[in-house]
Amino acid sequence: MRQTTLLFLLICGSVTSAFAQSVQLSSWNTLSSLVTTRDADVDASSVIWAATTGGVYAYRTDGSITEYRNINALQTLSTTSILCEHDRQEVFVGGETGSLDIHQADDTWHNITDIVRATQYPKRGIRDMVAHNGIMYIATDFGVVTFDIDDRLFIETIDRIGTLQEKTRANSIAVVNDSLWVATDSGLAVAPLNVSTLRLPSVWRIYGTNDGLPSASVQHLTAFNQTLAASSGSAVTLWNGTGFTTSFTLAKPVRALTSTGASIIASTEDGLFSGVEKLPIPWSNILLGHTSATVNNQTNYVGYILDKGIEVWDGSKITAITINSPISNQFARLAIDTKGALWVATDVDPPRTGQGLSVSDNGRWRNINAQTSTQLKSNACYRVSAISDGSVMIGTWGAGAYQATWNGDDIELQHFTTTNSAFKGITADSNFVLASDAARDRNGNIWVINEQAATNLFVRITPDDATSGFSNCVDSRNNLFRTIAVDGAGNKWAGSTSGTGLVAYNDRGTSDRADDICNAVRTSNSQLPDNVISALRIDKTGGLWIGTAKGVAVMSGPTSVSNTTIPFVRRITSLTSVVVNDIYVDALNYKWIATTSGVYVLNEDGTSVLSVITKDNSPLLDDNIRSVVVDDRTGIAYFGTSSGCSSAQTSSIQPTESFDLSFRPQPFRVDADDEVIIDGLAADADVKIMTAGGIMVTAFQARGRQAAWNGRDTQGNKVPPGVYIVQTSSAASSTSAVGKLVVKR
Repeated sequence: MRQTTLLFLLICGSVTSAFAQSVQLSSWNTLSSLVTTRDADVDASSVIWAATTGGVYAYRTDGSITEYRNINALQTLSTTSILCEHDRQEVFVGGETGSLDIHQADDTWHNITDIVRATQYPKRGIRDMVAHNGIMYIATDFGVVTFDIDDRLFIETIDRIGTLQEKTRANSIAVVNDSLWVATDSGLAVAPLNVSTLRLPSVWRIYGTNDGLPSASVQHLTAFNQTLAASSGSAVTLWNGTGFTTSFTLAKPVRALTSTGASIIASTEDGLFSGVEKLPIPWSNILLGHTSATVNNQTNYVGYILDKGIEVWDGSKITAITINSPISNQFARLAIDTKGALWVATDVDPPRTGQGLSVSDNGRWRNINAQTSTQLKSNACYRVSAISDGSVMIGTWGAGAYQATWNGDDIELQHFTTTNSAFKGITADSNFVLASDAARDRNGNIWVINEQAATNLFVRITPDDATSGFSNCVDSRNNLFRTIAVDGAGNKWAGSTSGTGLVAYNDRGTSDRADDICNAVRTSNSQLPDNVISALRIDKTGGLWIGTAKGVAVMSGPTSVSNTTIPFVRRITSLTSVVVNDIYVDALNYKWIATTSGVYVLNEDGTSVLSVITKDNSPLLDDNIRSVVVDDRTGIAYFGTSSGCSSAQTSSIQPTESFDLSFRPQPFRVDADDEVIIDGLAADADVKIMTAGGIMVTAFQARGRQAAWNGRDTQGNKVPPGVYIVQTSSAASSTSAVGKLVVKR
């Protein structure tokens, strides 16, 4: 796949261009869940193609899997329908947004955007497809469209099917005996294909309950023995030439319908049924649907398994297709532990949408939820906080807090709730415990926000797991807080979600509450932009960065807070209109501000915006960025959204303690390579590139572990081939190093 690269460059007025601060993003990638299958089909080579809520993947008989997402492939991750066109060796993928993407025989994709751009229809999702005589008939949220497969052109749009209401959704579509059948929630429509146009209402006939259907709402269709089978709720009916006859009725609603020639196969959440007879297939979990295909003259069934992807039954054994994927597309909150593992909380709207917890270690995913783990008591995991001792605190909506550790193979959990700790429940239910953000102080204590608790604001967990509760020292009745930061003096800063600003608290390491520090910071007594606080972070110099619903502010000296004075709060004037969701401070002390309108990267003191990252200038999945983190060891930035996560390589990598120079590529081909990466730099390194004879070519400064050189001198000219000396020094670490770089044409 092509590499997508973005370069954002800002030349600061106080330095020359050789010392410009920049943020470079490259090697974009998308992380999304492939475990929820919506549709599947099998191509002529027996490859199973699965359409999921997070993209498409192809599973081959040798066990290999190829994944396709939004970068250089799909228009949307949320795919809804898939069809393998055997004669042309093409795969058609329909999406929730109306996207139509065609995978071609040479492994390239052709994107059709016409339906996406048809904004006269509020809903444009593709629900089903069937190919017949070179025409693709597509069931959509607003009716039916026809598409010429060879010419790649739409023929006509049928947004008024017979006497049905205009823009009626088509649930399923089938061709039987040169007639087109369309299932809707208001009846089953049929029209002959030999008419000049399907747009005329008069060519359609609508069937309903008076014609034998158990309900006007029809969900699934399949051709069967030169006739049509249809499902309405839990009933399956057959077309008899003049009306419909019930074939069989199951205990639960039908989720998919196929035929094998001899039988109609229906799936419910309980399994597959041939008529009322349940097939003895040991699926591992609830079925979301199925498809069937003939492979080597044997009928295979592909089951869509809840939270597990797909499983294949070949008539004698079942094969589970293991897909390496997070469990959810909701990257509500992100954290990176001290070993570099990425932790994902999945609940963006607690407690309604959570699916547990996902952890990625070197690209290998591990998922846990209340159904698969006896330790995790709730799927409403809505906060994750990386702790400097290597653990991660998980906040749940109702089940308390968990201290988690990834041991390389599994996740170890320690549970804190009302029965074994100082955590308290909400006023309405003393056993319903909300735990949100957490931070560690200089003594090794972990402080957790006990959100909406009847009596607590904080819970302190000591290194030996003893716990103590602390009320809101400003107003013990107000515990609507979610975010926390601990500064260098041990002050705990809590951010309010209800519009009461910041609370600062310090117990001074004693049990004597009389000497505690307690104060509040609000718009009324400071330059705080807003009293609704969404993010708090301490930067490399000890400053407290504050994200609000009306922009960003910084408190450069939070340690000076007392009972009678509050530190000065400075607004970041360049971000006064943004709604902040999260803040991350990277290895270079840059501030990554996640907002509802993209990501803003600020320099160390926030006086300059180094870059603005949005869907318009990058492969971001959504401009509403829920959370942002940067792995200080690798420089990979992660942007969490409600529909997946985007990642990109940056130069924000933790500098080495001393120089360990390396170059890639080596040799550097100035005409072929965009740039050479100088790796292994100490902090705030001065880099000089000279000829072998000692003549200066260029010089620049690097803040992190890496720097890039484009092979040009100070005049902008490409340097000639030869051996060049790279001389580096760092005043911060009092070290220096010299390396040799070979330059070729």
